[in-house]
Amino acid sequence: MTQQVVLTSLRELAGVRDLFADTGPVPGARALVPVIRGSGPEEIEALEQAARVALGEVEALLAADGERRREAEQGLGRLRAVRGEAARLRRIASELGEASRRAGALAESAFEPASKRRAESVATTAGRLVNQAEAHAAVLEREAAALAERGDIARVLVEEKAQEEEVRMREELELAGEHLDGGRTGEARRLLSSLEKKISSAPDLELTFATLRRREQQVKTRAAEEALREARRLHRREPARAIELIEEAELEGLPDELARHLYGCWLTACRRLDLLAAIHYRAGFGRGAVLIPAADGRWEVVSALGLRRWERGRRFAPQALRGARPLA
Repeated sequence: MTQQVVLTSLRELAGVRDLFADTGPVPGARALVPVIRGSGPEEIEALEQAARVALGEVEALLAADGERRREAEQGLGRLRAVRGEAARLRRIASELGEASRRAGALAESAFEPASKRRAESVATTAGRLVNQAEAHAAVLEREAAALAERGDIARVLVEEKAQEEEVRMREELELAGEHLDGGRTGEARRLLSSLEKKISSAPDLELTFATLRRREQQVKTRAAEEALREARRLHRREPARAIELIEEAELEGLPDELARHLYGCWLTACRRLDLLAAIHYRAGFGRGAVLIPAADGRWEVVSALGLRRWERGRRFAPQALRGARPLA
């Protein structure tokens, strides 16, 4: 039976607190729920007024921020113009300096007195203009340095570079897609690999990148499966051709079972070559080489999988092939 308790003070609450079950702290979400004490016309009007005030403040902030951004963009435009003018003045100063040097040399070697005097005048005038051009360039360069130190301009520059980088990545993704459509998986893979570490800076492109990666993986897997089928067909009669087919397949990133079958078929085909005193060196899953002894005491690569720069004919010292086993 529920007992009704009426309390008139905190002292009375302390006296009956043991009657209430401890339900723990009030959840944060419930604690933040506003208490509605009325829903009449006055309350609704007050809420609407508060909403108008809030929206007005947001619009004012947006307008102020837009004006600040326009100022930053104007400052960036001025920075670029000033840098361009300064560079132009430096080029002019360089050309005037060359003219002054040539005129001075002519003044010293001229046969005609009139030419000598004229050359001296040109050399003096050009030298004075050099000083003027360099002085103007220095003023502009100081202005450019001051503009470059402004945080708002630096921020706009960073945003522009990010936008340019996103455009470039978008173009490369489109090109990678075209390569996949045309069966040029190698070119597509190189493009996608170059974008691997940078794509996180462009969240809008991550889905496109992931889709192309899956397509590239599917194409690579299908090509490897086809190479395995053909190599299994050829490895008894044409082991060398079977080896070439598997060498062309890229084992890295393939499903483990498919990579294992490719490696096993490759190794079987290598054994069918009847190589004298050959060894099998395994560097890890899907990575290994078959080598034969060379006349200089080293080991020469006959075939390799998953090992970069282990091209056919390259030689290694015995100590570099620890763990190698006879191929037969």
